[in-house]
Amino acid sequence: MRIAQFINKHMIKLLMGVIVLGLLVGYILPGVGKQLQVLYPVALFVMLYPMMVGIKINEVAGAAKRVGFMSVVMVFNYLLSPLLAALLAQVFLAGYPDFAVGLILTGVVPCAGMIVAWTAMAKGNAPMTLVITVTSFLVGIVLIPLWMSYLAGKYVPVDAFKMLQTIMYTIVIPLILGNLTRIWLVKRWGPQKFMELKPVFPAVSALGMYMVFFISMMAESVTLVRNPQYLGIIAVPLVVFYTLLFGLSVLYARLSRTSYPDMVALAYGVSGKNISIALALAVVFFSPLTVMIIAIKPLVQVLFMAGFFRLTPKLQKYWAQNVTSAPDPVEIN
Repeated sequence: MRIAQFINKHMIKLLMGVIVLGLLVGYILPGVGKQLQVLYPVALFVMLYPMMVGIKINEVAGAAKRVGFMSVVMVFNYLLSPLLAALLAQVFLAGYPDFAVGLILTGVVPCAGMIVAWTAMAKGNAPMTLVITVTSFLVGIVLIPLWMSYLAGKYVPVDAFKMLQTIMYTIVIPLILGNLTRIWLVKRWGPQKFMELKPVFPAVSALGMYMVFFISMMAESVTLVRNPQYLGIIAVPLVVFYTLLFGLSVLYARLSRTSYPDMVALAYGVSGKNISIALALAVVFFSPLTVMIIAIKPLVQVLFMAGFFRLTPKLQKYWAQNVTSAPDPVEIN
């Protein structure tokens, strides 16, 4: 448990260390990274399966209670976000197809479970973010392959049907196994004990993510070390992407007079992209250079999520003084 708490607390710092270590080792031992790529299936399972233990499929039923709000979230997640990523890829990364695909993949994947914690800390509608997470995840099973084929197909070949098959056995099967595991653990040890064990699962998932990033960085270390300008090329469109996502979600909430708790849920629900899913698809379908933009993404994303959190007290005060909204919605349990 102490190790899990340490990993969860320092997840991004550890990720940065893994990336640097992978680049260093790969540069010293060129070729070894490509040999280690046979370990990708194991690393992906270690990354995805524990993450799925915390996702309750039955939470999707809560979407029916807030059809209007959930429709807005889906428009942001699966229309605005993909098109925005594709536009920025065309503007900033037209000469770097592998990076362009990574940016588009960032815009296409759904939100991650971590948005629940961020929303709760910001005094937002945390139960609603559970519904957003699960619903976006299930909708993405079909829409991710379609969008990637349409938007990323101009840069690299994308087989939508093959991607759908891959999603089924790399994501859907771990999702089912994760739900069965949670049910078994709760039945065996009780809800309280399960909640005590819950921090272990994201920590184990992080270990799988570190393994994938380490191998990927080793595989392309020589290229990346000799081209440090890639970092800036990748970072600029990511910064613009997250700035616009957060900004547009808050602007919509203000214009539509959405309540403050729902505004926070919307902002985090459309901006807290799922790193694990993006990484899994990048590793299976695209080049290590595409994985590179996925490696930089969490560093940028966390900065924006933390920055938005720092702004929420001022936003809450502004909402209380200037936004006349409908009565606070009933929370989804």
